[in-house]
Amino acid sequence: MEWSPSRTGLLNPVAIFEPVELEGTTVTRASVHNVSIVKELQLGIGDELEVYKANMIIPQIAENLTRSGTLPIPDKCPVCGGHAGIRAVNEAQSLYCENPDCPAKAMKSYTLFVSRDALNIEGLSEATLEKLMAHGLIHSFVDIFHLDQHKNVIVAMDGFGLKSYENLQASIERAKHTTLSRLLYGCGIPNIGLATAKLICRAFQEDPDRVRSADVEELSAIDGIGTVIAEGYVQWWTDPRHSEMFDSVLRELDLTREYDQQTENRLQGKVFVITGSLEHFSNRNALKELIEKQGGKVTGSVSSKTDYLINNDVQSTSTKNKKARELGIPILSEEDFLKLMEKPADGKSEDSAGVPKKEEI
Repeated sequence: MEWSPSRTGLLNPVAIFEPVELEGTTVTRASVHNVSIVKELQLGIGDELEVYKANMIIPQIAENLTRSGTLPIPDKCPVCGGHAGIRAVNEAQSLYCENPDCPAKAMKSYTLFVSRDALNIEGLSEATLEKLMAHGLIHSFVDIFHLDQHKNVIVAMDGFGLKSYENLQASIERAKHTTLSRLLYGCGIPNIGLATAKLICRAFQEDPDRVRSADVEELSAIDGIGTVIAEGYVQWWTDPRHSEMFDSVLRELDLTREYDQQTENRLQGKVFVITGSLEHFSNRNALKELIEKQGGKVTGSVSSKTDYLINNDVQSTSTKNKKARELGIPILSEEDFLKLMEKPADGKSEDSAGVPKKEEI
C-alpha cells in the first residue's frame, strides 16, 4: 500500500498489486480512497483482490477475496516523517499528515497555484518546481514572482538555459495581470474550485476584503454554495498564515475585473448546457467563460433546472437534445445565443425576437 500525499495533507491509500489486464491496459494500482474503505475491505499485504475499471477508466477494488486485515495504518507521513493522524471527514476516516511544513503539501500547493486555471504560469511544471525548491529558491508563493533575483542559478540548472529562463520570466510577468477568482482558486482552499471562486468573487463585487471576511451566512446565501463549503471556507481564513500569504501575493498582482455590475447581468440566474462543435467560439471553455461573466451557469447535463441547451445542430437526435425536448428546454444555436446576448438585463429588446424562452416551449 502506498500513501500518496495531497496539498491538504490528506494521505490517499493506493493499493499496489501484480499487473492485470483490464479493458485493454495493464493495471497495477487502484485508489482505496480513505481509511474507512481500507478497514472495510480488511486489506493486508499478500491479499488476493478482484479489480475492475469504473466507467471503463478508473481502476477500483471490487472485493478482497482473502481479507487478512493485517495492513497497518501508518502514524508517520511517508514524505516528511511527521506525525500522521486519522480524522473523520464527511463520516469517513481519512489519514492526514499533521506537519504544516511538509514539503509534499508545499509542492502540491505550488503546483495548483501556477496551474492553468489559477495563475497560469507556463514553464513551472512539478518537476521544475521541485528543482527550484531543492535549490532553495522557493519558500512561499511570493518567491515565484522574484525568481529574477536568481537568474544565474536558474540558467545553470540542469535542463534550463537562458532561453528557458527568459520564457519563464515572461510567463511570470503575464501572470501578474490576473483576476481575483484565479487567485482565490490558486490559494488551495478546500472545496473551492474555479467555478466556486468565481461565484464568491462575483457575490462580493470582487472586493478582496469582502471576499476574505465573508461569513457562513453570507456564503450560504450564494446559489451553489452549501453550508459545508461555507464553513470550510471561513475556517481556512482563520489561520493568520493564509491571510498573510493572500496579502503578500496581492501586492505582486495587477487585478482586472471580470464583472461589471451595471452591465453584465444579461444571463443572471440562467443555467446552460453546451454540446456539439462550435463556430463562433474557439472552444467550450471560451463560451462557458462568457456565460459565467454574464451571471449564468454552465452544467454538464440537461435537467429540469436547465434553461437553455446550446447546440449548433438544433435538429440533432442526440441524448441531450432529446432530453431537452422532453423537458421543454429551448435548444439554441450559437447564432440564437448571440441574439440572446444582445438583450439587455432588463429584458426590453426587440433584437432578441425569435429566441424562445423556456416557458414558451
